[in-house]
Amino acid sequence: MRRSHLLTAAAALACALAPVAVYTAGAASEPGEAPAAPGPAAAPPAAPPAPGARKVIVDADMGELNDDAATLFMLAKDRGVHVLGVTTVSGNTWVEAGTAYSLRQLELIGRGDVPVVPGAGEPLFAWRQSRLPGQDALYGKSPYGGAFDTKRPPSYLKLPKPPYGGYPKARPRGGAAADFIVDQVRRHPGQVTVFAIGPATNLALAVRTHPEIVPMIKEVVYMGGAFDEPGNTTPAAEFNWWFDPESAKIALRTPFRRQTIVPNEAAMKVLYTKARYDRIVAGPQTPIKKMFKDLHGPEFARNPRYTTPVWDSLTAAVFLDPGVIKRAEERYVDVDATEGPNYGRSMGYATREFAAPRNPAGTRKATIVFEVDQERFWNLYVDRMTR
Repeated sequence: MRRSHLLTAAAALACALAPVAVYTAGAASEPGEAPAAPGPAAAPPAAPPAPGARKVIVDADMGELNDDAATLFMLAKDRGVHVLGVTTVSGNTWVEAGTAYSLRQLELIGRGDVPVVPGAGEPLFAWRQSRLPGQDALYGKSPYGGAFDTKRPPSYLKLPKPPYGGYPKARPRGGAAADFIVDQVRRHPGQVTVFAIGPATNLALAVRTHPEIVPMIKEVVYMGGAFDEPGNTTPAAEFNWWFDPESAKIALRTPFRRQTIVPNEAAMKVLYTKARYDRIVAGPQTPIKKMFKDLHGPEFARNPRYTTPVWDSLTAAVFLDPGVIKRAEERYVDVDATEGPNYGRSMGYATREFAAPRNPAGTRKATIVFEVDQERFWNLYVDRMTR
């Protein structure tokens, strides 16, 4: 796709921020619907963040106890972290589903104080999904399309199936996720770390519509890309950056103070197993442990050898404990946003060969985490999940 076809920020905002129903009063059910059945007991309200807690925004394509949820739990269960809010974006799930899951899971862990702000319902290019059949025919069908594989729900209160424990009682905050990011960065200049653990649509909209916030953002931590190995959605691309390559390119080329990337290469080495599940659910029950038992337990009961990467959770770990990093490299990074078989491919240019001014024009440096200390990671993960 030629760069001249890139949407302006204003046009992108109009097409990408699809409406999400926001309710301000009444029970958490649509008019005429029966209220959801009572769900599992929620944890008591959490203690406030400690003085001097590090401020973060979690920008996520949230699922039910998926890697995004685990990342949120790891951060929200640490008093040294102040979660300013969760902004939702379509990716793994449609933004309506991700909003419902975020609200409900925060309620269950006693963090209903954390605002949830719906964001971009579509990738930056509004035609992205409509062109998938043609791309599939030319280049092969992706084994996982996330939200693209399902019908978009009309509301966060009208999903194909209610969230675990029923629909949330809390409501999303009004406004758009991009505006929330801008507002929080302005309120806390130089202090906010943004976790871009889904497609980067909200972040791209925020920095394109309000470029003045760029030097005020402390750091951006991404889960995305596959630099030295094939992607997990196409041979070229990892899912998050494949879903919205234009937004990933915009974000990565923005001159943030610091960018840290956990790519697919690191994630595929760290596998969640039954032994690790058993460590989490052992001992006295908590709302999080009950979620693990109810949502993950049946899979391990069917297949005790089942394993899966934990993807986004690694971003929380490298933020909470940088000592978990075993191998990282600094590279100039970019994303191929040209339609074709390499659409969404991440590229990293080693600083030893491509030191400025030899780096590709417009690219920025980022620290790419290629390997973590697995024992240290799992100890941290289990500790946060059992608090």
